[in-house]
Amino acid sequence: MKDTNGWSSVLGGERQGFATLRVEKREDTVALFANAFCEEGLDPDRAILTRPCEDFPTGDYVAIHNHSTYWCRPFFGSDYSALPERVQGLLVRRETGWLYLLPVCGDTYKTVISGRSGGFELVTYSNCSELFSCDDQPILVMGEGRDPYALVYQVAREAATLAGSGRGMRKDHVMPEMMDYLGWCSWDAFAIRVSHEGLLEKAREFREKKVPVHFAILDDMWGDAPDLERIPSDADFRTMVKGMHASRLRTFEGAPDRFPQGVAAAIADLKAEGIPSVGLWFPTTGYWKGWEPDGEAREMPELLALTAEGRLTVIPKEEPAKAYFDRLCRKARDFGADFVKIDNQGFLAANTRDIVPLGQAARAIQGAIDKAAERHFGGALINCMGMPSECMFHRPRSAVSRCSDDFMPESPAWFSKNILQCSYNGLLQGQYYINDWDMWWTDDEQALKNSVCRAISGGPIYVSDKLGRTRAEVLLPLCFSDGRLLRCEDSAVPTEDCLVGDPTASGKIFKIFNRVGKTRILAAFDIDAEGRSVSGSISPSDVGLNRDCVVYEYFSGAAFVLGADESLSVTLRDVHDLRLYIFIPKEASVTPIGRTDKFISPAAIVAKEVDRITLYEGGEFAFFCEAPIRVFAGSRELSVERVGSLCKVHSEPSEVELRFVGE
Repeated sequence: MKDTNGWSSVLGGERQGFATLRVEKREDTVALFANAFCEEGLDPDRAILTRPCEDFPTGDYVAIHNHSTYWCRPFFGSDYSALPERVQGLLVRRETGWLYLLPVCGDTYKTVISGRSGGFELVTYSNCSELFSCDDQPILVMGEGRDPYALVYQVAREAATLAGSGRGMRKDHVMPEMMDYLGWCSWDAFAIRVSHEGLLEKAREFREKKVPVHFAILDDMWGDAPDLERIPSDADFRTMVKGMHASRLRTFEGAPDRFPQGVAAAIADLKAEGIPSVGLWFPTTGYWKGWEPDGEAREMPELLALTAEGRLTVIPKEEPAKAYFDRLCRKARDFGADFVKIDNQGFLAANTRDIVPLGQAARAIQGAIDKAAERHFGGALINCMGMPSECMFHRPRSAVSRCSDDFMPESPAWFSKNILQCSYNGLLQGQYYINDWDMWWTDDEQALKNSVCRAISGGPIYVSDKLGRTRAEVLLPLCFSDGRLLRCEDSAVPTEDCLVGDPTASGKIFKIFNRVGKTRILAAFDIDAEGRSVSGSISPSDVGLNRDCVVYEYFSGAAFVLGADESLSVTLRDVHDLRLYIFIPKEASVTPIGRTDKFISPAAIVAKEVDRITLYEGGEFAFFCEAPIRVFAGSRELSVERVGSLCKVHSEPSEVELRFVGE
């Protein structure tokens, strides 16, 4: 049947019944709700197909789609019929502005966008047989606007409200305190052979090199999974991963040969070596293939069930899920852990098939994870492998979530894939979460580019260097001497002129941006698929500023003024070339730039008055001033180094208040 708004809905497959849509105009958006009934039972995979009218507005678009079980990436085009399956966000550029469609996963049913002949369809489904009705489920929120970033935010806020899980926006959640500091993860250093001794050796390396690592993650696999010991130590990566995914967890304890004194002893020793916070990684499923039936699983038979894929794992219902995750997080806390990283969250669709509807399973699992992390760690949690919308909409409290496939070293192609995933996922997941751009290496060929990306990301920063291979100098621009990060305040996203059109084939620079207060940070990269040089421009309008700005470029040390309507041409010679620009609204007298030995220089400024600046710690500080000026730290006058209007002073670390006096 067809409603007056030009949308039509039909049941999926050959099933008979009825399906209708309700269209509700809200303050800034339009929301669609589905109702359906079928005596044969609604199709678990294609319960309802909702087709737009033939004259649905077209234009160049970016679709953020669930390309794997766990992750999302962008897809660019202009033909709706070419859209991939499982699109979770669709942003369309039109002559009159922007259009954004955001499918919703409610408390039972999930909706995605998929291309079809002549256009696209919304597919609403439950992943569960034996359902006969769909009662006023939210399936889509859409809106139009001139500002794509305001539009995406408005639609995302409305969708979260309709999903009904209590999910707030990114600004409503605070980064766990330890993640405001530099971290390290054991994965690339040791993979499945992580051990007590190896962890201590890496901690000693950090201490000797004066790298202020504040937290460490014991990753895959510290636990007692005996099948892992049958994987040859010289197995290649693909063989190792295949063996991991066929392995089960015996007990939620340390592997006895690698942690002979237990995990608690290893954590205590790490802290004694100077790493104050330690986190434990584990998958939702226990291990990748679930739990061994003859191990610790015997202690929780009421919490586990065998899936259709032969995986013994948590029952996706509220009470068993709550007890299960509380049990594991309590044990991690008793080991001395300060937070957890919980992986494999996107397992829901495959592992809960025909047990409970997808929305209900997600609400049970994600809610249980958040509650357990809140109870035992004050909410300190990294969500991982969980970008399907059922995960995204149903975490009520947690703040941090991974936004890309796994890090792969020594690969420019991987870097391009990662920056595209993470920045475009800033438009989708980044509305709700602090995006985690994943670990990286300081001695990788892409290390500089990766460090700039992590600096501008607004998320946690942790490396995964192997033994002996940490380069301290690569990390210094990211943090203060105590390891505290200089962080941006939002999720980094592409600039408006980069939102649609494939940046790997456009011949243009690819720009992402973020902010620190009223200051904007813009990074420009060459991610051309053929490695060719690329060109483009930067301007205050790129970063949402409509006034004259002082612009400072980190790598060249150049500073200049760009008027509100001016732009600067930029050419990057190859995929290793990059730029990092700080845009500061120009002040009448002194325009502070910040610590220019740090990537995110303005984040060093704690407070600012007309004639004085308070810093987190002293160091190389720059400002823009056209008139003669004197600078004091307490009673000590600092020497001002001037190149044109760019001025620099060097203060001691303890000299955190700088006073400016005109001559």
